[in-house]
Amino acid sequence: MVGADVRDDDPTAEAVAGRIFEATIAAFDILSIHLGDRLGLYRALSSGGPATAAELAIRAGIDARYAREWLEQQAATGLIRVEDGGSADAATRRFRLPPGAAAALTDLESPFSVSPLARSAVACAAVMPELLEAYRAGGGVPWSSYGAEMVEAQGDFNRPWLLASLGNDYLPSIADVDLRLRSNPPARVADIACGVGWASIAIARAYPNVRVDGFDLDAASIDRARVHATEAGLADRVTFHGGDAAQAGTAGAYDLAVVIEAIHDLSQPVEVLRAIRDRLAPGGTAIIADEKTADAFSAPASEAERLFYGFSITCCLPAARAEQPSAATGTVIRASTMEAYARDAGFSAIAVLDIPHDFLRFYRLTP
Repeated sequence: MVGADVRDDDPTAEAVAGRIFEATIAAFDILSIHLGDRLGLYRALSSGGPATAAELAIRAGIDARYAREWLEQQAATGLIRVEDGGSADAATRRFRLPPGAAAALTDLESPFSVSPLARSAVACAAVMPELLEAYRAGGGVPWSSYGAEMVEAQGDFNRPWLLASLGNDYLPSIADVDLRLRSNPPARVADIACGVGWASIAIARAYPNVRVDGFDLDAASIDRARVHATEAGLADRVTFHGGDAAQAGTAGAYDLAVVIEAIHDLSQPVEVLRAIRDRLAPGGTAIIADEKTADAFSAPASEAERLFYGFSITCCLPAARAEQPSAATGTVIRASTMEAYARDAGFSAIAVLDIPHDFLRFYRLTP
């Protein structure tokens, strides 16, 4: 029976087949969303209004026959609407993108932005041959293998909440940190594993006095981060550095260090946390955001836990194991694991902050 729950005890073959059937349809939806995102089809519909297949093809610069099939598939799956209810012939049928779909699929600063999620899933699928070999041999898949789309997707997935909430709500809720960031002499902030730079930009926007240094080993991410800082008009106060923050001559320099959704990706998380501790100024603190997993393994699990495991088996664990030695943490990082890493790194106080977020847990670490 299609739709049966395979999480029931001893699911039938029919239930398993139904689950995989539905998952396959969902997988094709992801691929079609990726096509619409990368080819600019959603943006063309959103900015130009309803269109026939021929009109969309001209706007987006694609083949008209492919435009027609994609539009019909999107209407069939319910993401876009047919203006005449589908009664017109194929050549004159007009399709429109509903406002809600436009917000989710074209606005990268919308809290409902989901196109980066589809982009990252496709990037994971693209490395499947390397994953198969890693599973057999016990090795890893380098982050670089996931390509530019994964770099963009990772940054864009966190972009909405970073720009809307990190500097405007989350950091101001920590009174002493907020005070230091507003005070003189100007505070210095380190953004470790900064990716494409949205956390650094969010902090600099919210706190006009601070100076932010972002560090990341991925050269492509640093290149994009520098462009983003320039476009935001913040290049005078936000500087991005390629390479390991542990190698920078910045001991005792930073009033605040932030690490956004990266500790679980690191081959050597304790060593990185220790380097962060050494670079904090007296009275400095580290704010770590990482996955809001359950306290312990359970099966069946929540949808969020299933999402974390999905990324772990296809990206985060293999990427972490590409460099040895590796802690091999994986995406499903429990609070107890983070706390153990922080203690081993020499932090004396570890607190989970009361910051509301659907997918992330926030920790405050002080030396």
